[in-house]
Amino acid sequence: MKWFDIADYEKDLKAVSIIIGGRGIGKTYSALDYLIRNKIRFMYMRNTRTQIAESATDFGNPFKRLNKDKGYDIHIYPEKEHFNIIDKANDNMNIGYACPLSIFENYRGADLSDVDVVLFDEFIENRTLMFDQFKTFVNMRETVGRNRELLGEEPLYCLMLSNSQSLNNPILVGYNLIPTIEGMIRTNQQKSKKKDILILLPESEISELKKNTSTYSGLQGTKIYKENLENKFANDSFFGVQKRNVREYKPILQIDDMYLYKHKSNGKFYVCSVQATNIQVYNSRDNALMFYQSFGRFLPMEYSRGFLEFSDFTTKSKFMAIIE
Repeated sequence: MKWFDIADYEKDLKAVSIIIGGRGIGKTYSALDYLIRNKIRFMYMRNTRTQIAESATDFGNPFKRLNKDKGYDIHIYPEKEHFNIIDKANDNMNIGYACPLSIFENYRGADLSDVDVVLFDEFIENRTLMFDQFKTFVNMRETVGRNRELLGEEPLYCLMLSNSQSLNNPILVGYNLIPTIEGMIRTNQQKSKKKDILILLPESEISELKKNTSTYSGLQGTKIYKENLENKFANDSFFGVQKRNVREYKPILQIDDMYLYKHKSNGKFYVCSVQATNIQVYNSRDNALMFYQSFGRFLPMEYSRGFLEFSDFTTKSKFMAIIE
């Protein structure tokens, strides 16, 4: 069996490396093992303190399987607002830290220059977090990375792991990565590299084998099956996402940074970011009700019959949040 192994992509890793794949294919396992074997000092991160606190228990220890397979004895222990990762089999050596991303919402002054890699596990969540995830992530990179590149040093490396729960994630949106991932999905592309960002959407032999297990028997076609085994963003609908020639459309209105057009012949509506002038302008924060009463309330019906389209998934997510 061939498990996903992050070591296979060692030369591809960037300052931000995003790996989104099916459940239980080896993402976290191989990343932790890679860091331990190479004696890289790291920070294990989850979104919230509750999640990190759970990882400091025998029940939730992310090193449990590694300890069993590799003979390690690694555990997470609390210390004030953060946690330490201790290798008990190696004279109780401190090999890293664990902490929630949320701590960096207001935390600025720590010297974390000893951290070379941040392993951000399960960064995509279906629920809305109680803090600005993207802003806090950037603050974390600034706090932990602290001028390294200006001093001629290697940047802080962030390994970001998740299942394919949803594209509508603040970090993916903040770095404008959704169009890239959309394109990767359409073309069955598994790897995309930019200057400072790597995106992996790995397909795994393990996921194929899992399809024949009792856990997934009878679940073919369901959201959980698509997310866990097929690495599809099952909670996202790409219905109505289609690039159109805006010259064939007449501008109707603007709401926030989005523009609504109507086709000159077939009457279909199209939402995109191509700017237009001499149209009614709305703001979802100040006069959303006026927009809804005058126009927005009719658009869900147009969408359901295939007469409302969008240039990309991000635009669709923002616009549908206003009219639904």
